[in-house]
Parts: sequence; C-alpha cells; structure tokens
Amino acid sequence: MFGLLVLGFTLFTPEGFAQIRTNIANGVVAKVNEAIITRQQVEDYMREFLPPILRQYRNEPEVLQKKVLQLQAEGLEQLIDRRLVIDEFKTSGGLIPDRFIEDDIRNRVRDRFGDRISLTRELQAKGMTFEDYRTRVREEIVSDFMRRRNLSTEKILISPRKIQVYYETNKTEFAVGEAVRLRILTLNKTAGEDSAAKKKLGEEIVSKLKSGATFVEMANTYSEDSFAKEGGDRKEFLETSTLREEFRDPSSKLPLKQPSGLIETPDGFYVLQVEERKEAHNRPLAEARDEIEKTLVLQERNRLQKNWLKRLRDKAFINYF
Repeated sequence: MFGLLVLGFTLFTPEGFAQIRTNIANGVVAKVNEAIITRQQVEDYMREFLPPILRQYRNEPEVLQKKVLQLQAEGLEQLIDRRLVIDEFKTSGGLIPDRFIEDDIRNRVRDRFGDRISLTRELQAKGMTFEDYRTRVREEIVSDFMRRRNLSTEKILISPRKIQVYYETNKTEFAVGEAVRLRILTLNKTAGEDSAAKKKLGEEIVSKLKSGATFVEMANTYSEDSFAKEGGDRKEFLETSTLREEFRDPSSKLPLKQPSGLIETPDGFYVLQVEERKEAHNRPLAEARDEIEKTLVLQERNRLQKNWLKRLRDKAFINYF
C-alpha cells in the first residue's frame, strides 16, 4: 500500500491540491492479473470525493487524515473491482463496437465539456492523452454492461412474505409522528413599528375570535403573510415535531377549530387554529410495500454483487505494492 498523504492547511488551497498530485502520482500501487493500477488512477478516483471531506474536517486534522486514507483505500478497491470486471468481459469474448465508444464520447463532450477543446484542456491538466480518455470511456462502458448483465434487478424477485417480515421487523422506519393542518394568523414585528401596538391588535383579534368571529375572516382582514387570502390555511399536514418551537405545544393541545391565545416570537405575533389532526401512527403495509420492495431489491443486488466480485477475486492474481 502506498504511504500517507502530506496533510495540513495547504490542502485547502490550489497549491495543496497540486501537492496531493505530486505525492500520489505515477507510482504503481497494485497489479491485477496483467494490468497495473497507478497512484494517478487512484487520485483521479479521489478527485470527485475529496473536496467535501477537506471542507468538513479541515479543523480536525487527525480525522481528516483518516478519512483521506480511507478514501484512498476505497478508491483502490473500486479500481481493482473494475479491472476484474473488464478482464471477465475479455475472457467471455465480449466486444464493444468502436462506434458505441465514439457515440458515448460525443455525448460526454456535449453534456460535460461543451466542446472538444474544453475536453482537451481538461485532459492536459490531468496529464492524459485523448487515447487515455478513450480507453477509460471504453472501460466504463464495459463495466456498466457487465454489471447490468450480471446484476439485473429484473432477475430479482421479492416475495410477499419477505416484504411482510421486513415490515414487521423494522416498524420504526414507518412511524409517522402527530401531524396537523393549521391556520395561522401573522402579525409581523417590523423595525421602526411599535411592537406594543401590534401586540394589542393581536389581543383584540384573539378576543374577537373567542366572541365568535371566524378565523378566516380575521386572517383575511389582519394577517400579514402570503396565506391571508386563504384564511391562513397552510393546506398541507405538517408533523408537529417539525414546527417551530413556539407552535409545537399549542398545535398538540388545541382542540380542533379553536383559536390559540396570542403567541409572541422574536419576529412577530401569531394566532393558530388546528383544522385537522392526524395522530401518531405507523404507515400501513399497503402504503409502504413499494418502498420496502425497492429496499429489498437493492439489498439483494448488493449481496449478488459482493458474491460476484468475490468469485472474480478468488480466481484472479492481485498484488498490492
């Protein structure tokens, strides 16, 4: 295995990325049958995933180093797996027509680079020739083809019994918290305005509501948000736990169709009314069935892929440097 990257604050600058390229470029890190995998190839794999890791852990150098080394290791194993798949394609007598590769390159140029000149500049920056790029595209096409052929989800059948067992075993995944459909009357606190006067208006509105005025009428007349014309109706159900803190307790305790008292927050004064409430419950199996089936198909596909790649590794020659 290759050594540690040089880590430090330089990683977060263009010079830092150049240093990474210097540290891991060119050397051979593994041999898979007759093919080699270079440090440059591992760097190319890392390129997409490295920046968010650097940003997230930039103030935790020990964790950062661990994450970068983990990404290196994962990248190497992914490249080894790809090489094994390509070798299996060759062994089986597979052939990708040149026109397929050219069509794919044209699509990539159009979608990713805009034109051939931009692609050429990108390749030059990475120290690659166009033939290197063509080889990479071909290998990606082969890898995708072999995975589709060997791991087609169409061949994976999930029985109703498996779906039932998953549902019973993982019921917490399908828990839905209490949800409410609210009407909200809003009086905004505005810089330069008298908050005391706004509060007094809010208290008068609450008094009118308790005396029989309808929430729709009061919201139409006084509310200062975009839902005023809707009588304050938010239309959709929202889980109580997702509401802003000042609204959670009233929303859980208010009787239906009854206005709350005046609620003050740093940004305004509010009156709530719960139009509908759904108690906390578990989604029924009929509603969750398609989601569970997709999860089980993915799990089975991952299992098949793991076994397939293990078979390829068992019969291959792999040497790490």
